[in-house]
Amino acid sequence: MIFKLSDSLRHRMLPAFLVCIGWSADAGAQLSNCSMLTDPVTYETAFPRLFADNRKVLYQSNESGHWQLVVMDIASKKQVNISNDGFNNNFPDLSPDNKYIAFVSDRDGNEEIYLMAVSGDSIRRLTRNAARDIHPYFSPDGKLLLYNSTAGNGSLDIYQYDIAAGTTTRLTDTPDNETCARYAPDMKQIVYLRNNDAEDDVYVMDVNTRTIKNLTNTPFALDGWPVYDRNGKWIYFSSMEAGPHSIYRIDLSGLNKKRLTTAIGLEEDARVYISNDNHYLVYNKRIGRAIRIYMCELMG
Repeated sequence: MIFKLSDSLRHRMLPAFLVCIGWSADAGAQLSNCSMLTDPVTYETAFPRLFADNRKVLYQSNESGHWQLVVMDIASKKQVNISNDGFNNNFPDLSPDNKYIAFVSDRDGNEEIYLMAVSGDSIRRLTRNAARDIHPYFSPDGKLLLYNSTAGNGSLDIYQYDIAAGTTTRLTDTPDNETCARYAPDMKQIVYLRNNDAEDDVYVMDVNTRTIKNLTNTPFALDGWPVYDRNGKWIYFSSMEAGPHSIYRIDLSGLNKKRLTTAIGLEEDARVYISNDNHYLVYNKRIGRAIRIYMCELMG
């Protein structure tokens, strides 16, 4: 099955008067000097990843009719299609040393995880099954990939791939869809999204004990795309807690939650990525038929 980004957005408009549960103001966080990096009108540029020098951004674009991986120089806005083929290539993630890209492609008939050099060369297939394999994310040491697969029981579970050894370890085994898993900077925890008929919340898992904690606990709202900051103090995510998907951050206790963007109408703010120096935040804003990339300074 070819993945379409719109399939994963799961729009569900909620009444604006819904009351926030477990809310505590985080007065120190704010975004400033925000700028629009991409300005498509009828296509989508999604899943942005900043390079370590904050001068380039990696993302996926369907401008050509297929999902392609693009690297853009932020100052000049010059774009290079590094996949440059007729397949769908999406869900890109940069290795910590910025030398490799993990991504999903349908080039072999269904969605599999691949690895390639940032130049677009040396493509290597990592998964080989008839299931759906998506959302690859590098560990902070660059040795592992977390990804999601329906290989086990039909629902999306979390798997870990050892890049050097070529071995896979299954980390969750439930009927729920558990997606977007990422390691904390110290690799002692994993943050992920857990979805079932009763909830769509952000969870954290202790790597050693496999104990889990519901961090957002908002059963009336859709959450998505969680990521740690580079110090492991905060988790940034998107939520429909107060209406359209907007960007929030929360600490590891589940308190000190603050909304950082306010999407209106049919807009959607999602897919946050934090720069290596914790100074910048990039995210997607859906407006009409287009998905744009924004970059902001991160204060506090």
